[in-house]
Amino acid sequence: MNPLGMRCFRCENDVLRVDQNLRTKISYQFIPVFNMQTITDTIRLYHLDPCDLTVRQEVSRVLSQVILDYKAALFQGGRRGRRFLLYLQDAMTKSGWHYSDQFAQEIALKSGLDLEMFMEDRHSAIAQEAFKKDQAITNSLGITKSATAIVYDTKEPEYGYLMPDFDYETLVESYHNHTFNPQQSVKEFAKQYHPCSLRVIKSN
Repeated sequence: MNPLGMRCFRCENDVLRVDQNLRTKISYQFIPVFNMQTITDTIRLYHLDPCDLTVRQEVSRVLSQVILDYKAALFQGGRRGRRFLLYLQDAMTKSGWHYSDQFAQEIALKSGLDLEMFMEDRHSAIAQEAFKKDQAITNSLGITKSATAIVYDTKEPEYGYLMPDFDYETLVESYHNHTFNPQQSVKEFAKQYHPCSLRVIKSN
């Protein structure tokens, strides 16, 4: 996901709805993507000048800091980290292109974070390492666009399927389509489910 993307904000809420509405145990993680594509998408989203190098550098700086702040928030628990991310995205979509230390502190307090710990962690080496690990994961899976879901079945974790531009309905449909045929492997399902947009991915 792009932590500054409006579509990603909606997709993340769709994942939360799926977790609440499906009668099965779901484990999920929001992984931020940081590359030229997400920088360009963010510039377009906030109606900034794509030809201005200073703007591009600033967007890159803000995007990377937002990701580090999200990782810092996750150090205080997954639920608080996700809350921080959703509050931040909601505030950014309403207030426009604005991000500062004070803004981050306000979101951290609203999310119930220990502010002193958060302010220390957001500039720490461990947050940088977590940032690099996330990018290594997205690169290894060949993901370049945000709002992409990778779904694994714990009963058959060797294979997963990739769903770009997903929403609540496609997540629920994929779940029901697979569980309606319990004899079908995730690999087989991944090959037949929307073959134009999905591909089989082997996990490490």
